[in-house]
Amino acid sequence: LSVASDSRSLASEGGLLQMDIYRPKGIGAHAAAIVLHGSGGIHFVVPSTANQYAQSLAAQGIYTVVLHYFDGTGNYTANDSVEIVNYAHWVTDVKNAITWMRTQPEVQKTHIGLVGISLGAWLAVGVASEDMRVNRIVLFGGGLEPFLREKITRMPPVLMFHGSDDDVVPQWEADSLASFLQTQKSRVRYYVVEGEEHNFSDSTAIAALVESARFLKRRRGAR
Repeated sequence: LSVASDSRSLASEGGLLQMDIYRPKGIGAHAAAIVLHGSGGIHFVVPSTANQYAQSLAAQGIYTVVLHYFDGTGNYTANDSVEIVNYAHWVTDVKNAITWMRTQPEVQKTHIGLVGISLGAWLAVGVASEDMRVNRIVLFGGGLEPFLREKITRMPPVLMFHGSDDDVVPQWEADSLASFLQTQKSRVRYYVVEGEEHNFSDSTAIAALVESARFLKRRRGAR
């Protein structure tokens, strides 16, 4: 499938958030996903991982939006202290993006997922735990915020990828998240990729995104 792309702004309490939109060509409504970038943000000095992943998903038939959620809090990058201060604000902004996405005629309203990369994966867990409109989530290099353990009461199906040699988010963080979600009776598919670091090689990323697109297209309730 060919991909058409453009950008638009989304109103936020902190101002306007940029959204990079990747539309698969074809008639009818598509499964959709919001891609959440990592702590390095999006600066376009080089093509961002978030935008590369979004374009790949759109080429496989997923209506995909990269949300510049740092725009609402004025961050260029984020560390642990920035995350603690702004996490709830970012959750709200992602929810607002979901609301916007549900108004798009090219989107299947019951097939909206989140694809989180690094910090974006940690954020996706928080959003999905609160918002029943999220159908599925895909996590690259994520874990579980300690303050969410007592708050999570629901979670859609989860697909997780993690590098065994990740020295940014150690594998035990992802192990802990997967174990926690399983105790909550959530459906989790978890891949540890041997030899991969925090940023996946091109071949691993391509394979993971093919699996991610299949996962995002599945009907609610499908295994």
